[in-house]
This record gives sequence, C-alpha cells and structure tokens, in this order.
Amino acid sequence: MSEDETTAATDPRTDAEWLGRLTELQVAVSVMVAILAGTVLLGWAVAPLGGWLPSGWALMPASTAAACLLLALGQLGLAGWIVASRPARYLGGGLAMALAGLALVAHLAGAGPRWGEILLATDTVRMAWPVAGHLMLASLALLLARARGRALVALRDALLVAQLALVLTLDGVRLFAALGSFSPDAGPLLALPTLAGLSMLTLAQLADQARAGLFSLLAMPDRAGGLLRRGWPLVMLLPFLIVAVISRLAPASLSPLAAALMAAAQATLLLVTLLLVGGWHARLEARLRELSLSDPVTGVYNRQAFTVLGEQLRRLARREGEPLSLLFFDLDGVKRVNDERGYEAGTRLIADFAGLLASHTRESDIVARLGGDEFAVLMRMHPEHLTRLLTRLEGERQALNARPGQSFVIDYSQGEAVIAPDDSAALSTLVAQAESRMFARKARKRAWASGAEAQATGAIPPRPAHD
Repeated sequence: MSEDETTAATDPRTDAEWLGRLTELQVAVSVMVAILAGTVLLGWAVAPLGGWLPSGWALMPASTAAACLLLALGQLGLAGWIVASRPARYLGGGLAMALAGLALVAHLAGAGPRWGEILLATDTVRMAWPVAGHLMLASLALLLARARGRALVALRDALLVAQLALVLTLDGVRLFAALGSFSPDAGPLLALPTLAGLSMLTLAQLADQARAGLFSLLAMPDRAGGLLRRGWPLVMLLPFLIVAVISRLAPASLSPLAAALMAAAQATLLLVTLLLVGGWHARLEARLRELSLSDPVTGVYNRQAFTVLGEQLRRLARREGEPLSLLFFDLDGVKRVNDERGYEAGTRLIADFAGLLASHTRESDIVARLGGDEFAVLMRMHPEHLTRLLTRLEGERQALNARPGQSFVIDYSQGEAVIAPDDSAALSTLVAQAESRMFARKARKRAWASGAEAQATGAIPPRPAHD
C-alpha cells in the first residue's frame, strides 16, 4: 500500500491501534456496499437474475448502484485493499461525481433526459435529487481524502458533516413514516437498498476521516476519545427518540420530512459540538502531558518520559525483530561555564547540545535529558549505523564551536549500548552499560588531557563509536 493513501495527513495524536480498528470498519462497510450495489447492477444487467433478487431491489436505480459501487471501491483504495489505490480513488470519485452531476442536471432541467440511467440501463426510476446530492458530496470528499493543508481538511470535515445531516434526514423520513405518528403525507420514500448504501458509505467516510481534522477524536486514546467512541451513537439517535416519543404523546401535524429535518439538525449539531469540545479537551490534555514529559530548558523529553516511552520502544523493537541502540552523553565543562560566564551561558550550552541531538535524530527516536548535563538517545538502529551518526554529531559540534561570537565550547563524552531483539535485558541494563562506557571514556579523556601532549596542543582526543 502506498504511503500517500494510508499515512498522509494523519494527526500525530491519533492512536495506531484505533486507526487500525476504524480502517477495518471502513473496509467492512465498503465491502458490504460493493456487494449490495454490485448485486443491484447485475439485476439490471441480467434480467433472469432480477427475478431471484428480493422484492424492491429495482427501486434502486442503476446509476445510484453504479455510483455507490465506485465510491465503495474508492474507499477500499483508501484503506489499502486495492493495489492501484490512488487510481481507484480518483477514478471512483470522478465517475461517481459525473453520475450524480448528470442526475442533478436532469432534475434541474425538469423532465430532462435521464442520462445516467441511459448510460447504464433502461430502468424506469431515476436517481432522486437528495441521493444525487449526497453522492456528489461523498465523491468530492473521496477526491480530497489525502489532501494536505488545514483549509482542505476543514473542507473535508464540512463535506462529511453535510453527508451526515443529509443521510440522517433521509433515514429519519422513512423511520417517522413507518411510525405513523405524523401526517400521512410523507411523499415518496427512498428504497431501503439506497438508504443502506448511503448510510454505509457515510460510515466508511467517517472511519477514514478519523485520521485528521474534526473527526480525529474518534482515534485518540485519551479519555475524550473513549467517551466519544462510546457515546456518539447515542448522540445521533437521541434527537430521533425524543421526537418519536413526543409525537406519540402529543400527535402533531408535522410531516415526516419536517420531523426528520428537525431531529437530524439537532443530532448533527450535538455531534459537532461534542467533537469541538472533545477536541479542545484532547488538545489541553496533550499539552499537559507534553509539559509533564518534556524538559523545560531544552524541550526534549525528561527522565520520566524516557522511561515510559523507552519501554514502549523496547517492546516494539522486540516485536519487529530490530536491535535497540542507546547513546548516553555527558556534557563536559558545564560547571566551568557556569562559574566563568554565568548560569545563563550554562543553560544555553545545555540547550544548544539538546538541539544538536534533536537535529540529527529521527522523529521516532527518543531524545531525553536525564538530568543535569546527562542526555540519552534511544533508537531502533543497527550498531553499524552508530558510527556514522556519531561522525555527523562530531562534525556539527565542531561547526557550532567555530561560530563567530561563540562564548563557550561544546564538548561531551559518550557511551553506547545495543540490545539484540532476542535479548531479555531491561532498559535499565542498557542505560547502565552505556553509562559505564561513557565514564570509562571520560576517565581516559581526562588522563589524556592531563598529559604533556594535550597541554601542548590543546587537542581533544577522538571519540570512538565502539571499543
């Protein structure tokens, strides 16, 4: 599966496990839509087969079934279940939009030609304009599914909110008409296969848009995300239940359409409010967590974060069969800088070194200040790559020290340790090994620096990556 279709525009606060579950939901409902729409299309194409299908299937126009099938294939492409995922998305969304657009043009033209049906079959029913509108929204959202940028993500959220409001209204009309508590003038009702297809397509879109934007709260592991996952079905159903109960207790002259519009508007407003409040709570919780896990001086992780995240990375490396490497650093001369140039200069020295480490590591690596002048970098890296990393760090260190106006010298001692995937040693053992090597090198450096050669040249001994 391509990175563009599966990982682009993903909120870093989302949880990979919940994203996986939502992707499974997206695949499941998309497959069901494809089976439903494909069966209806076969019924239109093969007349004898239509006699074997359940009654009412022919109320779903061939153009509607074709558009639903194309959108379902596009959703499967988003989930990585189709090899040519990007063509499936663009082709499915583009053709479905064309079919929906033709239907809308026909409705606007009055008794105009049914071009969508003529292209596919000679069915006697035409795609209803609410269905065409929903499919147009779904097609546009599919085409923008992996778009980047805050404005485009907000546009996708607006399209999904509109789809939810429309499909809730269509489902509500049929529900209230079946209850019989409203005025009997319900107008023409959409076929059950059409309603099922639209509802499942909306659910698939909802599952996909949990990657980023307004609906990303569904995939967040915090308390707000858990409450939303458990409560959003109730939020969607509660306004319909209230309207239904009120209609039983005090029958009104409202039509099923008016009642459905009222309930759908309330449900959509409640859901959007819940998402906005939950998103604010999630951002606040993430900020508080960041403050509790980050070092206020350098911005990198603190010791507590190193312990918690390090254990998670240890388990991940063991599960994927990769070695785990640790670099342990001790800044040299911090006390001297504090004494000679003040604590502000010492703080800049510590912050500059943290920035040096952060700029030469990956986002998946854990860079932490363990306390004082001690730092650690934990990463999934093979031992042979450590030498290249240390060489880059040394080159950048020298460049920083050569800056005009540099008032202190950045220098450090380092030790490393590696745990194989099948090694059961704890993270604390890895830290102890790296720290021990660091102290041994620091002792050799001090002994070397106290010699006559060091006093004459002022040189600093090399830092081997391995003993």
